[in-house]
Amino acid sequence: MKVDDKLLKKSISAAIEFSSIKKDGFKDKNRKFDESIDFVINLKDINLSDPKQRIDKEIILPNDVILLNRPNVCVIASDEVLMEAKNLGLDTIDSDGLIQMNSEEKKDKKKFVKKYDFFIVEDKMMPNVARYLARFLGPLGKMPKPFPSGYGIISNPEDLKITIERYLKVIRIQLKKQPTVQVKIGKRSMEQEKLFENLKTVVDYIADQMPHKYNNIKSMYLKTTMGRPVKIDEQFLKGVKV
Repeated sequence: MKVDDKLLKKSISAAIEFSSIKKDGFKDKNRKFDESIDFVINLKDINLSDPKQRIDKEIILPNDVILLNRPNVCVIASDEVLMEAKNLGLDTIDSDGLIQMNSEEKKDKKKFVKKYDFFIVEDKMMPNVARYLARFLGPLGKMPKPFPSGYGIISNPEDLKITIERYLKVIRIQLKKQPTVQVKIGKRSMEQEKLFENLKTVVDYIADQMPHKYNNIKSMYLKTTMGRPVKIDEQFLKGVKV
């Protein structure tokens, strides 16, 4: 599939335009919350039974995806790392809390894991995290990974500060069972140039992992949380005024 910068930029403009509430005789309205912008890429001619063609990695985008002061994370740590996490106002679990969680009901563990987008774990706590929570974190792709696959395993307070800053820009790309990847590239309120930089990074990264690069792309779509989907395609965009 041919992918150029002009096409990507026009698609972003169209997705934002399609997010507005339109009614004849009235001025267009935007929704009262800052919608996320989702990107979906469908792939073809790949064999996901081959581990080399699967993807399970966190990547850092050029610009923040989360426009808050902190990402939605839980820190599992002890001693100085735990103290630093509390000083930063982050949700935390210590060793005792982790052991206590092991005695909770299965539904409560699932609820806990779903509550957070990412988990940051002190390296010496990883054996217990694997023991008590791996069966719940794994299926959701939330099991912390060491660098270079991820950024969720740390060893000191300085690592924590750096990791928190990274997770404002980090997205999780997973390609395992279905030939489709869906990720957030930012918020509607962001500058379109920043959204473009994030989108291009994702497209280029996924294409680079494929055996036939851009030829493995079947189709791509963009949409805001409540908006109509936009197909990233010259023919589709011909009749769209942005």
